[in-house]
Amino acid sequence: MDFNFTIEVNHTGSFVPKPIVYFNPVKMVVSNVDFRSMSFMEFISYVKNLVKDGTISVYYCLPQRSLRDGLRVLEDENDYVCFLDVGYENGGIINLYIDHSQYPVMEWIEEEIVEDGSIDGNTDDDDDVDSELSDDEFVEHELDDDVIQLQPSDDPLIRRKFFKPPRVVDDEKDDKKDVKKNPYKYLVHDPNQKWDTMFPILGMKFCDRYELKHLLSNYTVANGYKLWYEKNDSTRLLVRCCKGEEKSKCPFTLWATWMSKERSFQIKSLISEHNCSRAFNLGSMVTYSWIGKQLIETIIDNLRISYMKMAATVLRDFNLKVSFGQCRNAKKFAMDEIEGSLVAHYEKLRSYGLELLRTNPGSTVKLDVDIMPDSAVHFSKMYICLKAVKDGWIEGCSRVIGVDGCFLKGLCRGEVLSVVDIDMGQGRGLTIISDQHKGLIEAVKERVSECEHRQCARHVYANFKKKFLGTEYRKFFWFAAKATTTTKFEDIMKEIKLIDSTAYEHLKEKKPNTWSRAFFREDSGSDSIENDVSESFNAAIVEARKNQ
Repeated sequence: MDFNFTIEVNHTGSFVPKPIVYFNPVKMVVSNVDFRSMSFMEFISYVKNLVKDGTISVYYCLPQRSLRDGLRVLEDENDYVCFLDVGYENGGIINLYIDHSQYPVMEWIEEEIVEDGSIDGNTDDDDDVDSELSDDEFVEHELDDDVIQLQPSDDPLIRRKFFKPPRVVDDEKDDKKDVKKNPYKYLVHDPNQKWDTMFPILGMKFCDRYELKHLLSNYTVANGYKLWYEKNDSTRLLVRCCKGEEKSKCPFTLWATWMSKERSFQIKSLISEHNCSRAFNLGSMVTYSWIGKQLIETIIDNLRISYMKMAATVLRDFNLKVSFGQCRNAKKFAMDEIEGSLVAHYEKLRSYGLELLRTNPGSTVKLDVDIMPDSAVHFSKMYICLKAVKDGWIEGCSRVIGVDGCFLKGLCRGEVLSVVDIDMGQGRGLTIISDQHKGLIEAVKERVSECEHRQCARHVYANFKKKFLGTEYRKFFWFAAKATTTTKFEDIMKEIKLIDSTAYEHLKEKKPNTWSRAFFREDSGSDSIENDVSESFNAAIVEARKNQ
């Protein structure tokens, strides 16, 4: 059955910040349109046709909310699904706002909310704090530990999969008696399994209640159940679904305590059925620490990520709505986790260097630090050369070295340099390939002045094409770089000169003897015009560069 929308389209005006308003709009009402039959891109094309503008950003506003609290952007299919849901819940009536100027509207709203310190009229703490009851507070349905009886599931499939008779290790009578008393071996939770495959099982055992709470958070997000803690202290967890008036509608109930005969936290009673609808705001079950753990790699990749972007990422990846307050606390949590682990790692560098020297005699390890005014010691740089690598290069490799550096992408910004520690005097018989970095060029002149220093042709071309675009330029440049004789090189350069004399002069200034094969030494053992080995190495360590 079709569900027709009525939309009020506000267009031709412009957004103005602090407070966010849509100034001088032209209003257009469109009725009886079934947007459910459209894809996201079809919807955007439809709106563009309405407002006669092909370059727009489309926003909608939650019903009975101000623009600051209710404005949402439509950028992809996930946004479009949320837009449809809001329309259905509001009887098919919804307001659209069209930005014709590509203003950073959501950043304006984020700044306004951060300055104000709230979102949707709620404090940040409301979303992040578990419900806590004191030990002496009465709960109507709570039973003593002795009364609660653990029973395996009545479902024969679950019994076969998760409850197995324990293996008898000897023939002692006492052991046989124990087996008769407890004929089932209960599943132990695996914290390393994929987050969205976790779910509670009657009898499942955990290291502590925090491990169970982590499972419940993952289970909640994966399925959209609005679980909440009715009792939550150091010895007990009582979990229900749908708080308040909805409480009686969903039967899900979980009760867990410490086991009496072993140090394991166990699910003692479980009604696993749900009859509630999916929720997108999951309250205290999704804490800022859970969000921080899920987004830690995203934050490492972009330390300046905005709260708005974090919230959008959580919505896209987990189909979950979170507040800016949760995102702010999650980012702080993630940064603390990253910094704490990095400090611990850097503290071990000296021990790591000593272990390398112990296990690789003859290697070179140098560690340099900076002494701060307050006498604190900070890591500066570290150099490592394993003896086997050095000896292998000297004895079995062509005298060609690729020199390059790559930047670290994690929290600690820096650069990784790949070098080989050799003793080649002034560089006679040595070939070095690098980019056009001026510092490298001068360093090579100073330290190994007699070596052949090639420039990576790919870097030369990258600079060349910034000024001279076109496939014809590209073709002739690589013909020139790969020419095997000086005569052939000059013939190709004449062709370039006929096309554009400035392009010819540009390449002449770049010292062709450093990037064209026609001028390379014949005894070098390599005719490479690119620094491929270094680039391949950089690509191979890309993940490590993110996680340092």
